[in-house]
Amino acid sequence: MNLPYDIFKAWVDTTVFVAVKRVKKALWPRIDQRSVTIITFPKRHRIKKTKEFAEHASKAEFSSWFADGGDEYLSYADAASTAVMRKIVAAGKPLGEMADVQRGVTPFNLTEKPTHSTSRPAFRGKVRRYVFERGDQCFIRFDRSLAEPKPERYFLGLRLLLRELISRQFQLQAVKVTADFVTNKSMQSLLPSSNGPDLNYFLGVINSRLMSWYFLRRSNVAQRDDFPKIVLKETRSLPIRPIDRSDHADKSRHDRMVKLVEEMLEMHKKLGVAKTPQEKTSLERQIAATDTQIDGLVYDLYGLTEDEIKIVEGPP
Repeated sequence: MNLPYDIFKAWVDTTVFVAVKRVKKALWPRIDQRSVTIITFPKRHRIKKTKEFAEHASKAEFSSWFADGGDEYLSYADAASTAVMRKIVAAGKPLGEMADVQRGVTPFNLTEKPTHSTSRPAFRGKVRRYVFERGDQCFIRFDRSLAEPKPERYFLGLRLLLRELISRQFQLQAVKVTADFVTNKSMQSLLPSSNGPDLNYFLGVINSRLMSWYFLRRSNVAQRDDFPKIVLKETRSLPIRPIDRSDHADKSRHDRMVKLVEEMLEMHKKLGVAKTPQEKTSLERQIAATDTQIDGLVYDLYGLTEDEIKIVEGPP
C-alpha cells in the first residue's frame, strides 16, 4: 500500500507491506504464481473514507516482478503495468551498453576566479527537460585533490547532461550541451559511442513520457516527496531501443527523432528570450505539440499498442 505524502506528522513517504506466512516454503526466485493487491493513492490525496482503499486497489503478479532476475519489489507496478514494462525491457538495451555514462565530481568547491593551474570552468546553473542555463562563471580545482575525480572527457564537448533530481512533474530531465565545464555529482554526463545512435536520439527517448513512466514504476526513491532522484546505476540500466541502420523503417524513425529533438531544443532557446506574451504562448503550444510527436514516436519504437499507451498515459 503506497500512502499519500504527509500521511504522518513525520516527513516520511510510506509504503506498507502486509504479508502472511506461507504454509509451504518456496525457493528464491519465486517461480510459482502469487497474486498480490496493490493500493496506490495519488500523492496529494487526503484519505477520508475506508472505502477509498478498495477504490485505489489493483492486482499484481508477485513472481512477475522478479522475471528479469532482479529482486526488487515493484510496489507501483500492477499486472498491466508490469506487462508493459517487460515489453519495454525486451525491446531495449541497457543504456550503459550503448553510451558512456558517469556522474560528476565531489567535493564541489567553487571559486569566482581560477586559483590553480588545474582550475577548470565549473557549472552551477540549471538543467531541465531540453533547457540549459549556464549560471554565473565559476571554477573548480580539477585534479587528484578531489575525493572522487573523474576523467576529463565527461566534461568536454558534445554530451548529454541528465539531472539526478526528478522534476516535480515526475519526469527525467536531460539536455544537450557542447561547452566545456565540470559538473558535480548531481549531474550525469552521457557520451555516445562512435557507431551508436545520434545524441539527439538518446535525448528524445530519455526525456519521453514512456521512459519516465517506466523508471517511476521501478523506483520508490523516484516517487518520494523530498529529493526524488535517479542514481547512476539506474541510468545505466534504462532500456533504450537500439537502432538497426540497415533497416529502412528503423533508420527513418531514428532520423525523425533527431530532427524533432533539434526542433525542441531550438524552440526552448527561443522561449527563453521571448519578449511578448503572444510569442511565449505560440512557442509553448509548438513545444507541447512536438513533445507529443516525440512521445508518439517513442511508443512506436517500443511497439506499444493503443491499450498499452493508455496504461502509460493513465493516472500516475
